[in-house]
Amino acid sequence: MKDSISQKLMQEASRFDEMLTKIKSGNEGTNWYPYRSMSNIPHLCHILPTDVMERLVAGKLGWRVLDVGAADGDLGYFFESRGNRIDFLDNPSTNYNDCKGIVTLRTELGSAAGLVEQDIDRSITLEGQYDFALALGLLYHLRNPMAFLMALAEHAERMVLSTRVANHLPDGTNIERSSVAYLLRCRESNNDPTNYWTFSPTGLETVLKRCGWNVNAKLFTGAARSNPVDTDADQRMFVYCERVENWRDLGKHHDF
Repeated sequence: MKDSISQKLMQEASRFDEMLTKIKSGNEGTNWYPYRSMSNIPHLCHILPTDVMERLVAGKLGWRVLDVGAADGDLGYFFESRGNRIDFLDNPSTNYNDCKGIVTLRTELGSAAGLVEQDIDRSITLEGQYDFALALGLLYHLRNPMAFLMALAEHAERMVLSTRVANHLPDGTNIERSSVAYLLRCRESNNDPTNYWTFSPTGLETVLKRCGWNVNAKLFTGAARSNPVDTDADQRMFVYCERVENWRDLGKHHDF
């Protein structure tokens, strides 16, 4: 059953992606994010609960969704097109085009999306509660990933997160089952000075748990033998999480 629902969801996503491509091609003045965010949909299909995907396909989910570090907002706008309310949380100074892609698509789509402009690596101030958060491909760009994850747990009931992970160190040491993270030297990975932490798979699950998240499903993509540095050893881990019941205690003590 899940396979058929996944296929329907990917078909809807493909149609939406085609529409976005036409909109972007007609707005050549915007320096569009060069990677296809909608390519994450098949990965989400592997980890989202079946009932969530059913309601998403039917346009009956009705969630308040937060898309964090959203590039041009493609995924968030897709969720909005399926009957959800969407806010984007991004920092113009680190966004690929100063959030102009998000703003342009909002106009072109006639969207009611909100845009919260904040530096998520310093502090997050959000209003109210979200049913769901998207945090794809950004954790390794943060100096303070635990502060970010805890702040998100205080405002979102569920989350899909992806980040680069490594099951080996650059010297070949196997760390797959060790609860560790590798701190990259400046430009050590992909010549990118904004790459900081690469967790082992076990390390990522540990940091999520200590920040108030239970991992309910996970998926690995990319290199089977991975390390934090080499381009051909890039592995990504996708997780679907739900926050702990006592999430309100996150700021009171450290027993997580």
